[in-house]
Amino acid sequence: MRNLLISYAKAVCLIALLLLAGCSDNNGKAKQQPVPFINQDRFGRYDSIGNLGGKPVSIPDGVVFTWVHYVGDPGDFDRDRKAGEYKRPPITYQLPIDGFDFQYRVTDGAIKIRREQTDIDYMNDNKNLIPKGKPFPWGYTIVYNLYSPKQPKTFNQWFNNILESSKENWDFGYSKKPDKVFGLTYYQANNGIDPSTNQPWTDNIAGRDLYIYRNSNNEIKTLILCDMVGKIQYCHHEFMISNFPIEVSITYNRVYLKLWQQTEKNITAILDSWVMTNDGKLIKKQAGKI
Repeated sequence: MRNLLISYAKAVCLIALLLLAGCSDNNGKAKQQPVPFINQDRFGRYDSIGNLGGKPVSIPDGVVFTWVHYVGDPGDFDRDRKAGEYKRPPITYQLPIDGFDFQYRVTDGAIKIRREQTDIDYMNDNKNLIPKGKPFPWGYTIVYNLYSPKQPKTFNQWFNNILESSKENWDFGYSKKPDKVFGLTYYQANNGIDPSTNQPWTDNIAGRDLYIYRNSNNEIKTLILCDMVGKIQYCHHEFMISNFPIEVSITYNRVYLKLWQQTEKNITAILDSWVMTNDGKLIKKQAGKI
């Protein structure tokens, strides 16, 4: 009986030692993969962190309009089995962001922040300006991370595709105008002739005005398509950010086309303010935090 008790005690000690060794290994792993420091706003909301354009960023929660997508995340409407089983890797400052969105006020460069004055402004403008058909000063903005070397860093091919598809699919062409508009090269849609009236076809919604900006290397870094029909006309403004590979898409009322350069400058500064050190420390004051 005594020998049996001794054997039992040895077994218990051995198990305890193994458990301790396992705990030690786990602690070692925890030290190798520390939980990243995440900034908060004055309401206690945690930033969304990740890697954008090759740089660690911390995006204030209050400015994100829907949510932040990471590379590999299933699509919003993806309901298949594979999407349901997907498990995102631990979120760190190295995890690549796919994209996110926010609301930007074109008139003064402000960004909408939930529970702040700009949030109230946005709701008031929705209520008071849109029903009256007055220009809405807010632009819906989507930021795309060009994380792959294969992703184009210019709009040259897209520009060529627009010119070709207009002829093939809509039977009209674009003509380059001699004078620039707000510093942009202007291409006007030649929508052809309406056979029922034998007059120029002016209400073809596919024939939007096209504006581009090329840099010194003949690369198209800004491409804007603006509606030319309808009570409210919008511009769909796409541009590349030069200091790190990011594409921005913003839609706003056409009356604000003249502000395209300032819009690009302001949004670039907003994104740059979210760049952190590799361990998540602030470099400058974050846009979107009071």
